[in-house]
Amino acid sequence: MTEARRIRVSMLGVIVLVSFCTLVARLWFLQAGLGGALPMQAVDQVRVIQTQTPRGEIVDHNGVVLVHDRASWAITVDRNLSERTRARVLGALAKQLAMPLRQLQSQDASPRQSPLEPAVVAFDVSLPDRLAVLQEPQDYPGAHVVELPVRAYPHGSLAAQALGYVGEIPAARLARSRSAGYQPGDEIGLAGAEAAFEPALRGRPRRETVEVDPTGRQVGGAVKVDPGTVGDTVYLTIDARVQAAAEQSLAQGMVSARKVQGAGAAPAGSVVVLDARDGSVVALASNPTYDPSVWVGGISSPAYALLTSAAGGDPLLDRATQGLYAPGSTFKLVTSIAMAENGIRDPSEEFDDTGSVTIGGRTFENANGGEAFGTVDLQHALTVSSDEYFYTVGDEFWQRWKYGPSQSSGLGIQQVAGELGFGAATGFELGEARGRVPGPVWKQAFADANYPTADQKHENGAWYPGDNVNLAVGQGDLVVTPLQLANAYAAFANGGTLWQPHIERKVTRPNGSVVKVVEPHALRKVAIDPALRDRMLAGFEGAVDSADPPGTASQAFSGFPFGTVAVAGKTGTAQVTGKGDTSLFVGMFPANAPEYVVVAVVEQAGFGAQTAAPIVRRIIEVMNGLPAPDVTADGPGRD
Repeated sequence: MTEARRIRVSMLGVIVLVSFCTLVARLWFLQAGLGGALPMQAVDQVRVIQTQTPRGEIVDHNGVVLVHDRASWAITVDRNLSERTRARVLGALAKQLAMPLRQLQSQDASPRQSPLEPAVVAFDVSLPDRLAVLQEPQDYPGAHVVELPVRAYPHGSLAAQALGYVGEIPAARLARSRSAGYQPGDEIGLAGAEAAFEPALRGRPRRETVEVDPTGRQVGGAVKVDPGTVGDTVYLTIDARVQAAAEQSLAQGMVSARKVQGAGAAPAGSVVVLDARDGSVVALASNPTYDPSVWVGGISSPAYALLTSAAGGDPLLDRATQGLYAPGSTFKLVTSIAMAENGIRDPSEEFDDTGSVTIGGRTFENANGGEAFGTVDLQHALTVSSDEYFYTVGDEFWQRWKYGPSQSSGLGIQQVAGELGFGAATGFELGEARGRVPGPVWKQAFADANYPTADQKHENGAWYPGDNVNLAVGQGDLVVTPLQLANAYAAFANGGTLWQPHIERKVTRPNGSVVKVVEPHALRKVAIDPALRDRMLAGFEGAVDSADPPGTASQAFSGFPFGTVAVAGKTGTAQVTGKGDTSLFVGMFPANAPEYVVVAVVEQAGFGAQTAAPIVRRIIEVMNGLPAPDVTADGPGRD
């Protein structure tokens, strides 16, 4: 071998040796130097898996359970399946469970479910279906049978609108609720008491802190566990027995009205039972209604469409708190107080009711084609519901507003209406409509917003005598909620205290310890002269228990044991453009010192004495332990 060749071989050997040493050093660095660090880098991310603990119960005034959590057998599917396997499993489950594949796929892919937990694809799975999944695991790889808590309603649709429902937290709500601990897939109260008292009912979720690898898969067991707490129990002021009577009586009255007046009559209605002594809601009924269990496990699109459509009667709408109605003659409560307070007419002054009166070029008639009642004072005007008496009161207020020295006293009806809570929210916890009390300012603003020309704005914005005349008898642009109507009469019944209606009574821990007790809250004291109140109360008693002159609801209360329970009340019949009349009735008992107010409002159901009064009568009978036959809405046509 030549010297030059030997040098080249030596150099090649040195290169190979250096390369080998470098490789060995690198391997040592990777294994010894970073060997302990790499696994830590693979799991140095943590995630919190949040599992909801059982929600608290909702119970009635006496502790009767209205809503609670129950165990539901569910099917879950692991997240780490291949797309092919996942499609096969969901297809097999759809066939076994007799469910649409699209529904399972939608549940599985829902962005509102936690990506760290198996996807829940079906609830309330039957025993045969559970056994099929458990006994043939090779057909359902990655599928599991688990128990999950869901809401249960032991009394079906009872108080559905008041109780509300829960569902997966909507994306928009999630964005502003993360700070409160909500995560995708969490349940939240979406309506009624479930929503209003969500903080108490939810409790604190179970939280597990886990390590995950870069792909998001969990590594090892939980490194930290917070077991959470079960939700609190919320006691309502509702009495389940009275609630059931209110719903049954309302449904019976509506069915009876349809038999008498035709299939299109009485499409909807509501009942409010209020304790006049403290504003607590004893019953809150709305019809059409629904079964809240339809929301359990997620509601289908067709079911949701039916619940929110006019064709389905819009059963999610709580007509007791959100329905807006002209109150008709039940509003004469307000006009009577305003009349006396402002010196428009002395309550004892006699008035000749001829059946009709012409005001501002228009003729206004009493009900039943202008029935004349002859000489009446305030008491008898309330008993027979003399519209003419109150038409002229409304006109006298208008004359004072237009030509008198003080415009404000001419708006006395609006002022008393406001004092009694009309046209404003009452503060009820479950939400409500505000209603509307029209006046000159409101009408001009409405015209300015809805008419294009100056002449139209002026013509349609003027406050005419007819506007005040209609207002005096609860018609025109006046609208109120049944809850507002009940609360105003409650203030009259108790001598002038306007309470804030409330449905929450107290909150307790699962062990029974009291978290809070809700105290009644008086909104204001309304000045009602005791002598005026006595005279009006006598008129309201006469409306149900007078034969001469016959009270508007006397036939509806025929045979009622007034010697056992004295009742006072007021009928109302409100005209609605393009529809049948709204039937209203307000009952108070015991009449000598009223403790409870019962209001029934039924859409397109005729006179107040025909439909609403019999409904209220039956509820009062049940509340007092009296015989309570089914409602028959075939009484006379009386306002």
